[in-house]
Amino acid sequence: MKKLLGGALALSLTATSAFAGGVSGGNANSNWTIYGWQNWSYEMVDDDNRDFSRINNNAANIGFAASLDTGVSDMKVNMQCEQFTFHNRFNGYSDFCNRNSKISLSGSWGEFMFGQWLLPYNEMVAQWVDPFYDAGADSHTSIMGTIGGNGNFYNGSGFGDNNSFNRRQEEIVQYFSPDMNGFKFRIATTNANRDGAGEDQTITSVNGDKDVDPRIWSMGLSYDVTLSSGDTLWLAATHERHDEWAAVGFACDDSDDTAYRLAARYVHNMPNGAFFKLAGMWETFEYDWDDCKSATTPAGGAVTAGGSIEVERDAFMLSGVVGFGNGFDIRASYMNSDELEVDGSDQNDTDAQAYNLGVYYTMPAGTELRATYSKVDNESASAYDFGIGGTGAGIGDDVEMIAVGIVQWF
Repeated sequence: MKKLLGGALALSLTATSAFAGGVSGGNANSNWTIYGWQNWSYEMVDDDNRDFSRINNNAANIGFAASLDTGVSDMKVNMQCEQFTFHNRFNGYSDFCNRNSKISLSGSWGEFMFGQWLLPYNEMVAQWVDPFYDAGADSHTSIMGTIGGNGNFYNGSGFGDNNSFNRRQEEIVQYFSPDMNGFKFRIATTNANRDGAGEDQTITSVNGDKDVDPRIWSMGLSYDVTLSSGDTLWLAATHERHDEWAAVGFACDDSDDTAYRLAARYVHNMPNGAFFKLAGMWETFEYDWDDCKSATTPAGGAVTAGGSIEVERDAFMLSGVVGFGNGFDIRASYMNSDELEVDGSDQNDTDAQAYNLGVYYTMPAGTELRATYSKVDNESASAYDFGIGGTGAGIGDDVEMIAVGIVQWF
């Protein structure tokens, strides 16, 4: 029996060694990290039509990452596969590697990747100005980066969903710069989507067949500095352009949609671990569509055959955090969207405001307990909703929520 058990153990160890990289012939030095976070909340919601309660796990996720030395100078190869761990109404979103996922090369010169990732326009500012982690109903994406009404957050590769500039995009190539005395920049672009013959996509607009070459460009520049007082200042500017992206989905002769953001954050550190943070951002964007057959515009209205439309909108956000040095902090954000300007004319009552207030307690090992209040206040012709985990409220409806939750990283 001892010989039998010994032989089985030796065979097991041999098999483990042979398949150390996960597949036959894999790299035995592939040390993968498993990481993620869970962010669950019990929410009591009022959307002007009904009161209801729900349990959300917001943007909870799990990921797998590894980095290997290539043996060439200081160059490494990096791999990452990350996915949501949604439940309830979201659990049908089951594609693997459906969040930030990549393969990349990196070194002292920066990092070059391709795969799927949050685009710089949003990601380069979100973590700095949104004290609620850009992860749930209290996200800045309730107003910033969208004009409401047609789904605020886009996650995929299809054309025509041009309503939002808060994008995690498939089929991108992206460059991350190294830190250059506090300055960093990023630039990303989509892979131009071709038809099966390798040609530009052909759409049939009101003026007949037209070849289009849809592409998104997204980029940003940031500067982070520690002042002589020990306080920190961070500044950023980001830009995104969707060239002929909407033209595919809405059969337009042309489409050119652009967005710009300016953002800043200041952190003041006080004795005994206390601090306060003040942050803000402003954005402006414009949708410009020509000769469309579409039935829906970015503003939610109809375009007649052969119609063109130009939609503009400005918005801003302010946020703050006060930490007391004992595990407790108070967080708040306020957002304001101007009325839409369509073909040069203001559209009455298309503006909105959003408010978020939270009390957090962080335990010594990092687990957070939280209680939050959130509200989106729509005028009679606007249809903004919670950022992630919206209610589907109609035009003019306000949405309001009280939530308690637990947040844990691992």
